[in-house]
Amino acid sequence: MSSQPAPQATRRNFRLSILNGAVMIGTSNSVASPELVLTAFAAYLTSNPLILGLIAPLQNATSSLPQYWTVGRLQRAERALPMYTFAAVLRTISWVVLTLTALLSDNTTVLLVTLIAFSTLGGAAAGVAGLPFIEVVGKVIPPRQRGIVFGWRGALGGILAIFGAQAVLLFTGPGARFDFPINYGLLFAFAGLTQMLGFFSFSLVKEPPANTQIEHPKPSLKAVGTILRHDENYRHYVGGRTLFELASMGNGLIIVYANQVLGVRLELAGMYLLVSSVLRPIFSVWAGRLSVRIGNRIPVAVGLLAQALGWAMLLLALPLGIEGRTAEYYMIPIYSLTAIQKGLIFSNLMALGLNVTPEDERPLYMGALNSWTGVVMFTGALSGVIAKTIGYEALFGLTMVLSVLSAWQFASLHERLDDGDAA
Repeated sequence: MSSQPAPQATRRNFRLSILNGAVMIGTSNSVASPELVLTAFAAYLTSNPLILGLIAPLQNATSSLPQYWTVGRLQRAERALPMYTFAAVLRTISWVVLTLTALLSDNTTVLLVTLIAFSTLGGAAAGVAGLPFIEVVGKVIPPRQRGIVFGWRGALGGILAIFGAQAVLLFTGPGARFDFPINYGLLFAFAGLTQMLGFFSFSLVKEPPANTQIEHPKPSLKAVGTILRHDENYRHYVGGRTLFELASMGNGLIIVYANQVLGVRLELAGMYLLVSSVLRPIFSVWAGRLSVRIGNRIPVAVGLLAQALGWAMLLLALPLGIEGRTAEYYMIPIYSLTAIQKGLIFSNLMALGLNVTPEDERPLYMGALNSWTGVVMFTGALSGVIAKTIGYEALFGLTMVLSVLSAWQFASLHERLDDGDAA
């Protein structure tokens, strides 16, 4: 079992972990939001729903797939931060390429290919960083405190996202001073610089060395299958994560559906970001503080039920005759429910995963889980195909049902906290 850092180092690690999350979340949910900014950018380049539905889930999927293949290296390493730093450099390079392309080219094909390459390669680099990040957090943050740390990361990130949303409105909203694609190039430059700050802050965490003398099971499908057969709690968590990812596959198409079907202007993406950014930190802090008392599974389940309600409202828009200017206001509560879901889920989902996996085998458990969810996320990459085949309404109805099923899976978990009790 890895040693725990001294109290002074723990406080420092708390602050650096929160700063890293605040910066990364703030940009990922505002100026670099895959579901709003990157998808809206793509919507200027193509109207093909297959491609538009690919942008958000492609980045998410490629950020999960590489994690299983980093397990063996992490099991042998005393420290995980060097691998995180290497991946951070690759992610920075991907931001530079996307920014320069948007600033220097107005060729639609070049811009679209670069965006897809960024979503794929930048996401893969994030995947290499993902498991080292989880391992470092698991080492330096005590189990009962993980929810509140993730809560503050999400809350401060939400506050920063408010300013990011203002930047989105300034550069891409009605009356913007810069033409397309220069306006998006400026947003990407800002996103890249701020994420570099997030990378740097986490690299300063004081990570205690792991015990490399422990004999770990070799990463293999057989080993993962054995874990799933014998660890019912982990099996429920994997089921919940699988359903959650499937329930989220239509997220990137909300703004597309609102624009193409309900007549909502794309220029209002920044306003919806602002609404989401105001609400998310409130629920993020609330969920983090609540998790200290009751654990993380109930806040996660409630977040998924909020997501289901958002899908239900979206499905009711056309039957209620909500279109045009009315639809632009109607989307506010829908994005508010999305913000609630993200605030609750982000604060507690990662902490919940850390608390249902054994500490000494965390790389294998979490690496296998995240790579599997990466495979599942490719279903999300097909959301445009699904929407074109069965219609937007059928897709949103399916994701609503999956949200409820995922909430049930998470609510049935037994969470191990630092005192060894189940929550």
